Amino acid sequence: MGWWLQLWIWSAGQVLPCQAHLYPPPLRAALYDVDSLLRVGGIRDTIELVEGPTPNIQLQPLSERCQLRASDFFGWAHALYFLLEAKHGFLFPHPKVILRIPPAKPLHKLQVVPRFRYRGFHLHTQHPIELTEALHTPFFPNAEAEVKAYIDWLARNRQNYFEFCLLRTVSLRDWVPYFRRIVAFARERGVEVGIDLSLRMQQQRAFQLLPCYSLKSRRKRLWQGLSQIASTGATHLNVELTSAEFVGKNWGRWIDTLLSYAKALGLQVMTRQHVVPPEAYTVGSFRPSQLPKEVTLCVHSVMCYGLQDTFTPVYRCKSFRHLYESLVGEKPHRRVWYYPETAYWVTFDNSVPVWLLSYLRSRLEDILLVEGIAEGHLTFSSGWDAGYWLFDWSVARWSWKIEGETPFPAEGLVCLFGGDTARWNAIVRFQDSLMVGRDVLSLITPTTPIDEISWNRLPPFQPRLPAPPWKIARRPERYRSILESRIEGMQTALAKWAAWNAAIPPLDPERRVLWDELEAAWEITRLRVTFRYYWLQALLHHKSSLYIDSLRQTLSQAQAVVKRLPVRYPHAEQARLCHAGKKGCQHPHPSYRFGYFFPARTLHFWERERGQVERGKWSVFYRNIWDIPRIIGLW
Repeated sequence: MGWWLQLWIWSAGQVLPCQAHLYPPPLRAALYDVDSLLRVGGIRDTIELVEGPTPNIQLQPLSERCQLRASDFFGWAHALYFLLEAKHGFLFPHPKVILRIPPAKPLHKLQVVPRFRYRGFHLHTQHPIELTEALHTPFFPNAEAEVKAYIDWLARNRQNYFEFCLLRTVSLRDWVPYFRRIVAFARERGVEVGIDLSLRMQQQRAFQLLPCYSLKSRRKRLWQGLSQIASTGATHLNVELTSAEFVGKNWGRWIDTLLSYAKALGLQVMTRQHVVPPEAYTVGSFRPSQLPKEVTLCVHSVMCYGLQDTFTPVYRCKSFRHLYESLVGEKPHRRVWYYPETAYWVTFDNSVPVWLLSYLRSRLEDILLVEGIAEGHLTFSSGWDAGYWLFDWSVARWSWKIEGETPFPAEGLVCLFGGDTARWNAIVRFQDSLMVGRDVLSLITPTTPIDEISWNRLPPFQPRLPAPPWKIARRPERYRSILESRIEGMQTALAKWAAWNAAIPPLDPERRVLWDELEAAWEITRLRVTFRYYWLQALLHHKSSLYIDSLRQTLSQAQAVVKRLPVRYPHAEQARLCHAGKKGCQHPHPSYRFGYFFPARTLHFWERERGQVERGKWSVFYRNIWDIPRIIGLW
């Protein structure tokens, strides 16, 4: 019966198996992939491929087949995955998770259109995330298979662009032939590949096209580096032109040289505008209007804030209005992409960990705002653990517009688990209004090393307390009036904190794993707010034993919850889940001395904060896991 359970193609009155047709990629790869998924699901389906005049994709069920209308092979490939989802209930929320959920309604005529020409993801491998080793080391266990599984995830979710940060610790001799195979596979799946690197960025071991120390001339170094990148088949270079965040640099003629070499090698050059306002640079500046018109501008926003939010206390910003103005102002002069985040790895969310549903609201609002302005939507991803896969998957879905449907923040949750849409939306609104609307993020975020080195002189990166915690601990009477009303607001919010959506009926085993993970992420976020409530009270009440005991109890509860989070990349976890600076730790690529998911698994920042308030240990060196010279590029 296996021959019957497959994908058939109707053409000129004949019905033949999809393998009988010799289509070019990416359609051929998509047909074979969809065929294999239908076989596993025990499904037979027949399609007809019809050429249409517009970029719109149309699915039209007929009596014995489903007609897929698109303008080219790429459109038909995307249409196949819309068919899998809309008709057969296949969902791909995570690179390692494939679900089949009966659709809520039968497939009628479906018309979709891409909101952006380029839809893709940037994996920020300057952090030790799931694929950092796999993308840099051909000999890492299952490296090629892990990367290809991610590219499959992109293709199945109708994305067409992928890039990652290349680090200067890579061995190009081994990496170039390895990555050439990755790029070839991505092209077969209809995914263009870019490389994120720098001219001479010092921090976080970014790959440098013009390294400081070399006997070769600059021109020779630049040409050689670009030639090696081009030989992999990559089509885009996302080039960091500044020396570091808050540090601008005028490269003058070297940008023109870079562009001429890139053009000769068939590479499209992009660069990014950081979230830092132009006036906030400590050295130099960066103004996109000064860039050559051939350079594509990627406008970068950070964390869970949106372009329209009126209060964004990050990177010396009051709002992100200047970013939106760059998108609008530069559109007539060059290609512009929007480049937002779905996680902020360092001491903010998925390394603490907290699960911020504000990402669902802000990313959707921004997509609807920049549609028609940005040519591309490039999502800056720092990993998928602790429920963060939901944000990447939701953004991928929203990059397409389905006629007759209105997207909403909780759409992914409803799609996965069903239930009352209004209740899911209420959960998202409650947490978003608390964390962003009432700025509880400033009260629950750990201090950064920059904060602790110099609170006033060095630029803040993320939301933080209105005063240094060590000053609050030493002079609580001075800060009590500032903090008490906000702390009372935390207490009120905790009393109203909704339970995870208990009205959902029992689920199949695959969805139950996802449900349990998100429930744990929801609970760990509540416990983080609880923990910092007691921590702030202990600061204001001279280490009262009542609050210290509550701190310990909350930490114990959180340690039990975090153990429920699944491990989907065991090789990466085994290689990088280790203590910072311990002898024998191997960290060949990122500048961070601790490993994959280490802070989240161990609740390191929680333990450190408990010790700070109990023992009065406020030194930057207390339980420090940061190697600042290594991170900023001094060695």
